[in-house]
Amino acid sequence: MLCKCRLNAIGLPLFLALALTGAPRAQSGPALQGPSTGVLALGKQDFFWISAAILASIPAQIRYYDMPPSDTGSLDRQKDLWLMDRWAAGLYSPKISLASDFAILPLVALPMAATGWESYRGRQTWKAAFSDAVVYGEALTLVSSLDLLVRSLRVHPRPLVYGKDVPAKDRLSGEASGSFFSGHASAAFLSAVYFSYTYSLRNPDSDHQALIWTASLGAASVVAGMRVAAGKHYLSDVLVGAAAGSLFGWGLPYLHRKGGESAAGLQMQMNDVGIYPVLTWNF
Repeated sequence: MLCKCRLNAIGLPLFLALALTGAPRAQSGPALQGPSTGVLALGKQDFFWISAAILASIPAQIRYYDMPPSDTGSLDRQKDLWLMDRWAAGLYSPKISLASDFAILPLVALPMAATGWESYRGRQTWKAAFSDAVVYGEALTLVSSLDLLVRSLRVHPRPLVYGKDVPAKDRLSGEASGSFFSGHASAAFLSAVYFSYTYSLRNPDSDHQALIWTASLGAASVVAGMRVAAGKHYLSDVLVGAAAGSLFGWGLPYLHRKGGESAAGLQMQMNDVGIYPVLTWNF
C-alpha cells in the first residue's frame, strides 16, 4: 500500500529537477489574460528542496528497512511506553489496518485531483498544475523521509507487538519495532492541509473555505484514529504525525506562494566556497 512503499523519493525528485528548467516563474507586471497562472511559483529554492529530499530519502530508506525486530521477551509497557499510550498496547486489527490503507489513498490524491480539475476546466494553466505537483511532491517526500528516519530510532514498538495472540510474522517484523511517529497520519494531514490551504489561495472569496478545512481535517483525523484502532500506532504517534504533516502541508506551499506580502523564501547563492541556501523574509 501507499505508506508501506514509502513513496520512493529518489526517482521523483530527479525527474522534477530535470523538469524545473521549464517550470513557471512568478510573474510581475500586469496580470495575464486567460486562465490563471496559479498561486504557487517555482524557483531556485526548489533545487534545494529536491536535493534535501534526495539526501534525506537515501539514509531514511536504508535505516528503516534495516531495523531489527523487537525483543518480545523484554517488553514492559510500563517502562517502554509513555503514560498516554499504554492503553493502546496490544491492540490489533488487520481489517482496520487494511481499511486505513484504502482510506488514505483518496485523501493523498485529492490535492492533485483538485489542481488537475482546475486546469481541465480552464481556470488555470497546466503549468500551474505542474507547479502544484512539484511542491506537493517535495512536501510528501520530505515528510516521508523524516518519518522513516525518526521511526528507525525505535522510540517504542508498535502496539500490536504487545499482543499475545498477534501472529509472529507481524510481531517480529523489523518495521514493527519502530512506531513513532505515524506515516499515515503525517501523509493524511499533509494532504488535508495542503489541499485546504491551496484551495484558499486559489479561491480567496469562496464561502466554502471553512467547509473544506473542516471536511479535509476530519477525514485525516479518521485515518489517524484507524491507525490507533488497528494496533499500528499510539496516540502520541498520530498526534506528532499530524503536526509534522500539517507543518509540511502548509509550509511548502507558503514558501512558494506568489505575491505574499509577508512570504518567506529560500534562495540559492554562490560564493568562492560554494553554493549555499539563504532564507529571506519579506515584511
